[in-house]
Amino acid sequence: MAIRRVRHILYTAAGMGTLALGGCAGVAPPPPAAGASPSSSAACATPAPNLRAAYNRPYHIHGRHYAPLSSSTGYAVRGMASWYGWESGSTTAMGTPFRPRAFSAASRDLPLPTCARVTNLSNGRSIVVLVNDRGPFVDGRVMDLSYGAANALGMAGQGTAPVRIVALAPAATPPASTAGGTSTVASLPTAPEISVPSQSFLQTGAFRQINNATRERGRLLKAGIHGVLIVPGLVQGQPYYKVQIGPLPDGITAVKVIAELKQMGFHDFYSVEQ
Repeated sequence: MAIRRVRHILYTAAGMGTLALGGCAGVAPPPPAAGASPSSSAACATPAPNLRAAYNRPYHIHGRHYAPLSSSTGYAVRGMASWYGWESGSTTAMGTPFRPRAFSAASRDLPLPTCARVTNLSNGRSIVVLVNDRGPFVDGRVMDLSYGAANALGMAGQGTAPVRIVALAPAATPPASTAGGTSTVASLPTAPEISVPSQSFLQTGAFRQINNATRERGRLLKAGIHGVLIVPGLVQGQPYYKVQIGPLPDGITAVKVIAELKQMGFHDFYSVEQ
C-alpha cells in the first residue's frame, strides 16, 4: 500500500497548544505569516484526480477500511480540524514533498489532489489549501492542516478548531499518468507556500506520552514562559511529543529564555530551526 500516513495517529485534542501567560521571558505566539492573509484565496489549481492512482484507491489503516470519493463535487462538511508540522515526515501520500509552511492538508476521503476552501468557524478566517495527503486517522477529526495553513487560520495555538470545508472544482486538464496508473511527480500540483524565513525554537524535551509533554508544558507556563508548543511527530518511526518554546524573535529573547530555563533546572534543551 502506497499510503503510509501512520503519523496522523498522533494528533489528539490535547496534543498541541501555544498557551500564553504573562512573564519576564515569554515569547508571543506567532501571528499569521506575511503573505498569508486570512481572506486570501491562495493560488491553488489542480487537474482532475487520477482515480487509478494508488493514493485514490481504497485502503486500510489501523485495521479500518477507507474508500476515497471518486469526485469532490458538492463536498461541503463541518467538523474539527487539527494540524501537523515539521516532524511528520518528508512526503505526502501522493509522494510529493511535505512542506509545513505550505497551505496543504490531509483528508481521509477527498480524492487527491483537491483544492478546498477551509474556514475557521471560531474566527471567520478562510484560506484555500491543497489536499494532497491522507489522514487524520483520529476519530472526531475531518482534516489535518499543515502548520502554515493552521497558522493562517489562527488555530496553530490551540491545535484544533471547528471548520467548514468546501471542495473547489478541478481544472479541466487531467494529470499525466504512467503505465501503472499513477501520476508522475512532475505533473502533480504543489501547494501555495508562505514565503517566510526559518524560525528559531528551544526544545526542552521529547516524550512518548502526551501526558508527560503536557506536564512539562505546564511547568514552563507556571514559571511565566509562554509561546509553548507541543509538536507531535515521529522519531525513528516512533511517535513522540516534542515540547518547544518559540518562535524566538531575536537573540536577546533567546538568551533570556535560556537563563530562565537554567534557573528551572533544564539543561538538556537545544535550539532547532524550522
